[in-house]
Amino acid sequence: MAEVLGTDLSTLSFAELGLRARIALMRTMTPAAARWIAEAPLTLPGRPPRLPAADMSHTLPWEGRGPREWRVYTRRQVDPRMPFLLRAVVPDARPYEQVVDAAFQTFLNRLPDPGSRADYARSIERGALSVEVVLRAIAASAEAQAREEEVRLVCAAIP
Repeated sequence: MAEVLGTDLSTLSFAELGLRARIALMRTMTPAAARWIAEAPLTLPGRPPRLPAADMSHTLPWEGRGPREWRVYTRRQVDPRMPFLLRAVVPDARPYEQVVDAAFQTFLNRLPDPGSRADYARSIERGALSVEVVLRAIAASAEAQAREEEVRLVCAAIP
């Protein structure tokens, strides 16, 4: 750490150490990562752009009828008081290949390999997995966890 910050750590105050570490981190971030962190939440009609930090409505089971969608809200894990921001909306409908693509793009910032896309889509089609289970599995993967985000999934009627 001292090599990155370029100084003897024992001579720095805690605040100065934190500031230097943040500056060093910002210098090493890729431009895409910096843009993603600074990105504003989605604003879509009929969908709240933020969830309060203490909102637990995502735990309520879906009881509605008709077409539905999964709203993906995220926040960085560093501050539990921050609200969750709307990052994506994934329809719970066919073609399931597009659902899998949207989940990978949302949580991993890439498209799935063709085998994974076909396996997940076939499993949803057969009823072996639900769209919710697939979303949660991808969000819980080691690759997604490396992004250090908390995720809230909200199932709701399409407005």
